[in-house]
Amino acid sequence: MPAELRRRLRNQAPFLAVVAMILAAVAYMIIGPGHWRRGSGVIALAMLAGGLMRLVLPEEHVGVLAVRKRWVDVSLYVGLGVAILVVAIRLQH
Repeated sequence: MPAELRRRLRNQAPFLAVVAMILAAVAYMIIGPGHWRRGSGVIALAMLAGGLMRLVLPEEHVGVLAVRKRWVDVSLYVGLGVAILVVAIRLQH
């Protein structure tokens, strides 16, 4: 594998991790239709992890998780993660 491709993949690793978690959660919800709350929880955790990675990693290592200013990205990722988690918990009853 060329060095440039390795560098690009390494720089996109946080984004790829978030996408992999979301895809795994969606696959879990498709395979086990009764487990949508757990799948939603994993999606929420993926968004929270994305926010945490955007907060602590340097700009050149977050890849496309960096869309706006750092504080905006972190606020939106964490806000969305919390919102999904709250909805999944509240709809449990």
